[in-house]
Amino acid sequence: MARIGMDPKSWVENLFDTFDFIDSSSQEIIAGIGRVNSGEFVFYAHNLKFEQGFISSRGASEILRVMELAQTKKIPIIALMASPGVSVKEGIKSGHEYTKVIAKNIELSGYIPQIALIIGTTMGAPAYSATLMDFVIMNKARSTLMVTGPGVIEKVIGQKTNMKDLGGAEIHAKKTGISDRVETNIGEQINSAKKLLEYLPSWNEGKIAVTKSIAPKSDIQLPTSPRQAYNMFYFINGLVDGDTFLEIKPEFARSVITGFARIEGRTIGVVANQSTHLAGALDYESARKAARFIRLLDSFNIPLLNLIDVPGFMPGEDQEHHGLLRYGAQMCQSMQTTTARWSVVVRRCYGAAAFLMMQTKAQGGDYVMALKDSSIAIMGYAGAKTMLYENDGVDRSQEYFQQYEDPRIAKELGVVDEVIEASAVRAKIVELFDKSLTKKYGLKNVSKKQISLP
Repeated sequence: MARIGMDPKSWVENLFDTFDFIDSSSQEIIAGIGRVNSGEFVFYAHNLKFEQGFISSRGASEILRVMELAQTKKIPIIALMASPGVSVKEGIKSGHEYTKVIAKNIELSGYIPQIALIIGTTMGAPAYSATLMDFVIMNKARSTLMVTGPGVIEKVIGQKTNMKDLGGAEIHAKKTGISDRVETNIGEQINSAKKLLEYLPSWNEGKIAVTKSIAPKSDIQLPTSPRQAYNMFYFINGLVDGDTFLEIKPEFARSVITGFARIEGRTIGVVANQSTHLAGALDYESARKAARFIRLLDSFNIPLLNLIDVPGFMPGEDQEHHGLLRYGAQMCQSMQTTTARWSVVVRRCYGAAAFLMMQTKAQGGDYVMALKDSSIAIMGYAGAKTMLYENDGVDRSQEYFQQYEDPRIAKELGVVDEVIEASAVRAKIVELFDKSLTKKYGLKNVSKKQISLP
């Protein structure tokens, strides 16, 4: 791919296989219909060459017209964004018109996919519009996203900062979690959007194409000791088709992995505990991250697969003060999907977080598997031993496993549906795919679920 500059036409030319521009009454917006891999999408791009990218009321009306076209045609919207905000020169009229764009973002959430590519600096109302979309993809070279710029901040509150520290790609990847992917440059950013579109339907009742099945990258690798950190990607790479795993928010709240993949060519959403960070515990950020991703899966009828290795919720004053209860509750709520949800207990499964992740039949879940050497209990041996055993220095961990943690106990109680070998999980999921085709309780009777929630 050739080097891409800040000309919006070059962004469009690199994004789509073919495209047609729509006649526009506004020079600040370039819009049209594009096609990638036989899929059709509506797009609009900010034109930095006109009024430095500021959006007038006419430009906002043009964006709204494009969004309404996507709504009518039931196809995704891709916004290529680089705007410092609404027109100051025009005054309140531009802000008033842009509120209609914001309202439309919210209306379309969970109905058709909305993808924001933050090509350059984006501030004010356009920044809010981007944040309300289903996916935000940034590039390290030029992307910044913020309410207002460093100059205004210094004048108003006397704080000195710069564009990257205020709202750069790294900030939104690691701290705020607003960015779903950060790529090196605009070209890779565009390729990332193309790949993402392969996992999504054109609208919330549309079908996702089934692709050719590809063998997993490797066999599933499990740790030899339950005490050592386990990189869940070893399990994911042994389960899903080839290189199909596309991680969402990879640098944010890293104790949970979220992403899309294919198994036997069929799209699935994965939520997995990652014990290489915070020992895999759910903290307030990872609960928030998982909840939003699960809402997205439910909105677009994509099955959910939970891969579990969780010691519980992360304790501490900081966690409680940042709303662990609230975000944990949001994750509980998001788990009540109308699409299929399956769970695999890979290793540890303890505490309230365990039941949240397992999604048993009692919670409306579809199927829970547990690997034969996994552990399922209210708490691990280290926490339970002082409550259950005399402090005589004897290691009773094996006794505790047999009495409390053995997954066969959970199977007898109906908490787990099957105790399974790791090598058999992929085939079982393929079987579950075939059984879940009618899980949706009549699409016309299911209300649309919005993704753009806190």
